[in-house]
Amino acid sequence: MEGTEQHIPHAPVQVEPLSPSILLVDDQASNLLALEAILEPMGQRLVRASSGSEALRWLLREDFALILLDVRMPGMDGFETARIIRQRERSRYTPIIFLTAHGRDEANLVHGYASGAADYVVKPFHPDVLRWKVEAFVSLYVRQQAVQQHEATLWARERRMLEQQGEQRFRRLVDSMPQFVWALLADGTISYANRGWLDYAGLTPEQGRQREENLRCCHPEDMNRIEESWRVLRRSRRPGEQELRLRRARDGEFRWFLFRTLPEHDEVGRLVGWISTATDVDDARHAAEALRAASEAKDMFLTMAAHELRTPLQAARSYTDLAKVKAGEELTPRVGRALEGVQRSVNRMARLVENLLDVGRLERGELRLKSGEVDVGSLLSDVAEHFEPLPEDRYIQVEAPRGLVVKADGERLDQVFSNLVSNALRYSPDGGVIHLRAREEKGWTHVEVRDQGLGIPADRLESIFERFGRAHGVSYGGLGLGLSIAKGIIERHGGRIWAESSGRGGDGSTFHVLLPKASR
Repeated sequence: MEGTEQHIPHAPVQVEPLSPSILLVDDQASNLLALEAILEPMGQRLVRASSGSEALRWLLREDFALILLDVRMPGMDGFETARIIRQRERSRYTPIIFLTAHGRDEANLVHGYASGAADYVVKPFHPDVLRWKVEAFVSLYVRQQAVQQHEATLWARERRMLEQQGEQRFRRLVDSMPQFVWALLADGTISYANRGWLDYAGLTPEQGRQREENLRCCHPEDMNRIEESWRVLRRSRRPGEQELRLRRARDGEFRWFLFRTLPEHDEVGRLVGWISTATDVDDARHAAEALRAASEAKDMFLTMAAHELRTPLQAARSYTDLAKVKAGEELTPRVGRALEGVQRSVNRMARLVENLLDVGRLERGELRLKSGEVDVGSLLSDVAEHFEPLPEDRYIQVEAPRGLVVKADGERLDQVFSNLVSNALRYSPDGGVIHLRAREEKGWTHVEVRDQGLGIPADRLESIFERFGRAHGVSYGGLGLGLSIAKGIIERHGGRIWAESSGRGGDGSTFHVLLPKASR
């Protein structure tokens, strides 16, 4: 039983009563005692409130099956109290029985029902009538609570079933994956391994959750890397990946797998576990190794062939020079032109041989640079002179400031820019100007080689710097090694080379070379 003098805390603490509670609201203590005497035999929990404000404080604390509310009270009367009760979502539908001494005055009835009353009891009230009314509302409340509890139970059961079904679907999905999947706790304990791994390793589900059984399937040479990577993962708590070998139970063969491990965190960011997957990369790895071996064999063949060709080419060049000297004044124009043609062919073959050798040196990191101070303007002028005389419809224009110096291998830079100019002439069938421009840019020397030729298709701007890469196929000759060598030489100098082109004929192309400026 609650007294009117009881202190009611303002904190909204929810009370879970053992039986439905009834709130009795009246400013007269005698009326509260009378209500308690009538309702106490029903066995419900009865709570007193001597004012509307006190009643509202009780409603902040707990829910009630019914409110018996006196209409006439000083300060906040019953009508005002009822309106406030109805404004709160939690008590909006709590039944209110008004207690009034004014009989069933029509105006009061309308006012009361408008304020949210469910019923009226007129003072002095008949005890049995009051109990019957209260019992009806309490019984309705109990049934509503039972229905809500039943609904909550059904929903919880349905949610558990849905979660179980979702878990089963997830397990079936993971078991059907070609990858191997493990779920681990934060400390590395294996909580789940999918069917793919169990079948591959020949493990039972129980063995699949044992770390030692899983480690027995790893290659002995990989064990140290496994332990070290796990220490790194636990320390960093970040994703990681590595390639490891796993033994197949069917034939004992070890195959390479790519492992990826991701951390799992809860909603507050705490580490709760790990998900690890393994993807078979054995065939791809062997294919890559075979390609690498074939590439190395090809490079070795080209290098050996180039070395073997140097001696006969040098001999051919020497014999051509000797023939000119021996013939002397007796050399006829026709024979002279033939010897010059032979000499051009020999020189062209010699350049191809040197290109093949340079490619091999770059691949092996054996290209040696002879560093010195190089005047860029003088270098570009020398490059332009290499190609004189030019046809009437073509000429090379050099623009470079005096004193622009780089620290580099002059012969190798001559090779780079000669190749760029040669390409510009080759891919300018309609002639035009080849511009060689150099300028200083914030610690760099920037050289441009621009032509007015065919241009380079957009999808070829990057691949032209690869070995055997060509912008326009084999139509214009060459092995497609020059730009690859130029890129290697410039990068060995700490610089960068790239191309720009719209791809439209007549717009031409511009090759850019950045070289570190020589420090003074």
